[in-house]
Amino acid sequence: MIPLDENGYRRHLQRQLRFLENSCASFDTGHSDEAIRVAVVARVLVHDTARSTSLLAHLGRTDIRLLSTTRGLPVGKTPVFFDGITTTRASEAGVTVLPKLENGSCADQLPVSDWWSQAVVMVDGVTATRKHLVLAAANKDGGAHVDATLTPEYELLAADGSLGHLESVDRVVAEPIKEAHLMALRQIGYELLHSPELLALAESG
Repeated sequence: MIPLDENGYRRHLQRQLRFLENSCASFDTGHSDEAIRVAVVARVLVHDTARSTSLLAHLGRTDIRLLSTTRGLPVGKTPVFFDGITTTRASEAGVTVLPKLENGSCADQLPVSDWWSQAVVMVDGVTATRKHLVLAAANKDGGAHVDATLTPEYELLAADGSLGHLESVDRVVAEPIKEAHLMALRQIGYELLHSPELLALAESG
């Protein structure tokens, strides 16, 4: 088997970004489970282990920066609740949780390692980073494998009502918050697709 060269890895990067674009577009038309495929792409791009090498590492570019739309955790105190990656929208039908997409107030460029390990949600002392969410979705929730148990950080968002209940406008019905984990993964997809240095790397050479 002939080993890949830099151009070969760059073609793989271009293909992964196309996968990501397609999954995000499908998500936006109502197929929210496509967020699990977003997690698979994110894992391929940035996750390194003793047994596997990320695509950015193969390209020798783990030094690039990625877009973060998540404000940092408050300094000096531990909040009971923190959600830096999704938002809510109210309507006559009630309130829903959605990815921020371009509507967030934060647009930082972080080194890959900082982006990967940044806390994006905290509830009752349990903190979830992008790494927690992506790896649980890809490795345990059907992205590449299915596992009987999920991580506490992933269950933090995956369980209906784990972030509480949202009342309808008339306060008659209180519905559990649903699919918060999928909304968070969609936002991670947005961040990757709007990271200038990652896109430039795909087009260079």
